[in-house]
Amino acid sequence: MKKYERLAAELEVQISSGLVGPGERLDSVREMSRRKKVGLNTVVRAFELLEDRGLIVAKPQSGFYVLGPRTASAVTTPRLRLSLPKEISVPEMVSSVFESAKEQGWIQLGAACLASELYPCEAINRFTRRVVREQPRLVGTYELPPGCFEYRRQISRRLERFGCFVEPTGLVATNGAMEALGLALRSTCSPGDTVLIESPQYFGILQALQQLQLRVIEVPAHSTDGVALERVEEALRKFDISAGIFIPNFSNPMGALMSDEKKAALVELFARHDVPLIEDDIYAELSFQGSRPKPLRAFDTRGRVLTCSSFSKTVSPGLRVGWLAPGRYLEKVKALQLSSTMGSGSLAQHVMASYLASRDYERHLGDLRLHCSLQVERFSRLILSSFPEGTRLTQPRGGFVLWVELPKRVDSVELYRRALEEGISISPGILFSASGAYRNYIRLNCGNRWTAPLERGLLRLAELAHPL
Repeated sequence: MKKYERLAAELEVQISSGLVGPGERLDSVREMSRRKKVGLNTVVRAFELLEDRGLIVAKPQSGFYVLGPRTASAVTTPRLRLSLPKEISVPEMVSSVFESAKEQGWIQLGAACLASELYPCEAINRFTRRVVREQPRLVGTYELPPGCFEYRRQISRRLERFGCFVEPTGLVATNGAMEALGLALRSTCSPGDTVLIESPQYFGILQALQQLQLRVIEVPAHSTDGVALERVEEALRKFDISAGIFIPNFSNPMGALMSDEKKAALVELFARHDVPLIEDDIYAELSFQGSRPKPLRAFDTRGRVLTCSSFSKTVSPGLRVGWLAPGRYLEKVKALQLSSTMGSGSLAQHVMASYLASRDYERHLGDLRLHCSLQVERFSRLILSSFPEGTRLTQPRGGFVLWVELPKRVDSVELYRRALEEGISISPGILFSASGAYRNYIRLNCGNRWTAPLERGLLRLAELAHPL
């Protein structure tokens, strides 16, 4: 990202978050140059970008003024009644969403993936060469559970910075977040058990629940602050729940962020009923405000919270390095992993440990957070200006997905099929529910670079939605 693009992105985030309000005057070019320690030309080009995006306007002999952020109606909170536990049948469409992500030249809005050029590939390659040079026999060894100690130590140190204290010995290295989630479910549940989930819920989690022959009870979640606690309490009181699974930090697909107070209350609810609580924390590092929110584990004093995450959304999906903090289930998790995958790759863990120990990771995160916030903003503006009247969308404060509510007449499955015919991949809303809800919703991946073909693809998607 060039200097003027980075400055423009920083200012856009301030405008979008309301830190700089409509009608307010920005610093002059000279003032901005001095305050940000950049050249005058960098500021001029940044202001020009913001003008092009309709965020600021120049007033002769007065300066640049903010026009204000986009406005959108919040998506409708689902009105779900607590029903008896149900079995899951995830549509086969999930496979085609992932398959379409491999298609060259397509507009990839379906699978939640960053463009490959946004990952620090050169840095990871450099650290890989260093690790192999320093430990040439590493690729000839197994890294049995719980995994490389230095990798786990780096994760422990990072968690401690955000108020979550987990010793390296309390962590298990995994093959990405999905293995972590699978191990967490297998260590707390048996086939036929019931799991409490928020709705909408990431379809990868629904697939994992289906494969393990688990039943679910869905509770509604708000697009801003997540699951409704009163419905969680009602479900825990009425049913025999074996575990709960939630995404408290920038949920998928809505991007909801629970407050610390709500997280503490959720942990206390599950502790009171003596039920294990599993969290998927994979998007937590992608906060648009720059401060990583606390995981549920930070509020756990009884070892009942199992935290799952990975670096697939921030550093490298190819390394397949994740981690699990299983609390009191540590020994069971280690035994399950040993009897299934025998642990994750030794080289990948050592490379990731070296990268985390460097300053490169924080610098990369800063750029990536800016990019994601900027992309979500650009997507939102285009959607609001071109999609059918009555379209609503979430306003996430982290991550890189948007949950879009289309008018009730629009069938997202039909939109998905028509978009595929034109080389555009999306995720229809029914994939995010165990009960077939959200037929007029879609999830869009904002993790690509903004290009002319991407903009044309979004506009074409809007055209396809209008007549439905």
